[in-house]
Amino acid sequence: MNHSGLASLFTIADKILFFFSAALIIASYFYFWQSTPAHYAVVKSPQQNALFIDLNDPKVHNVKGHLGISTLKVHDGQIRFTASPCKNKICIQSGWHQHGGAITACLPNRISVQLTSQSSTPGYDAIIF
Repeated sequence: MNHSGLASLFTIADKILFFFSAALIIASYFYFWQSTPAHYAVVKSPQQNALFIDLNDPKVHNVKGHLGISTLKVHDGQIRFTASPCKNKICIQSGWHQHGGAITACLPNRISVQLTSQSSTPGYDAIIF
């Protein structure tokens, strides 16, 4: 097939439909995947009961884990690990977390932190590890 035959395969209507579809996909991405700020954090550890933390109340929380005490700091609606007895300190290096549905953890110390917003709907469909 020559080039003039290939060009006739895509009409003006095809090009308009393509660009409209692409714009719709991009707009849907930004509309449905926008993150909401978290208001609470749920901290879980097998060594103690679940801890519910208000992210608008700046405090330092010590959480007992499998290896020892991990420290969580709350400031300006955010939370982070600031100290932990784990070896690689990946939980500390992950930094501040503030979006509803975010999850951070210190796996060696068996402590997890899940952020939730006031809405009961998480910002994700499923999480697979």
